[in-house]
Amino acid sequence: MKIFVIVGLQRTGTTLLSSMLGRHPEINMLFESVTKDSLKLIGKQWNGNKLLAYRQIRQYKRASYLGHLINRIANLDFRKKNKHHLVRPFPTSCMSIEDYKHEGAIFITIERDKDSSVSSMKKRSGQSEKQASYEWIEGMKIINALKSEGAFSLTFFDLVNNTEQILKDICDYLDIEFMKDRMLEGPKYNFVYPQDSVVKKES
Repeated sequence: MKIFVIVGLQRTGTTLLSSMLGRHPEINMLFESVTKDSLKLIGKQWNGNKLLAYRQIRQYKRASYLGHLINRIANLDFRKKNKHHLVRPFPTSCMSIEDYKHEGAIFITIERDKDSSVSSMKKRSGQSEKQASYEWIEGMKIINALKSEGAFSLTFFDLVNNTEQILKDICDYLDIEFMKDRMLEGPKYNFVYPQDSVVKKES
């Protein structure tokens, strides 16, 4: 069993990338699984997961009952059904970056410039400028640490403007065949933001 984790911030293309990699016949692709499910899947060469830096996964800190309680208190969330938490004092993944490393995982990081990320986080997630900027800064610390250790790194701009080459390079990184037609259909299977194809963006 081989594991990889896509790590990025909110609104930086993690879901789009996951939808395309998940089309590969040799990848079991999870969507923001905060459990240990990536250690249990069988039948394919790779088990992949995608998690949000800082918000869901951190370098050493793991989710806990106390952390979950503090998250709810910080967001005035006292209902039986959780609401979207605008702030996250504690992560939600039961595995940290270091835990994944211990399991032999490799990492793919994706990032986007601060202004675009923060603007999109405010618009789509309802976060304040202060909170969105804080999460971008803290998340980039995690991403930059992974990059310094040799993670495969790309930007949102690269993904949407040079999609085919980026996917080919990732397949080379994972040592699997590039399945061009299947993988480029990925946006259709993006259940969060479905679209017919990748929409190119200006820098």
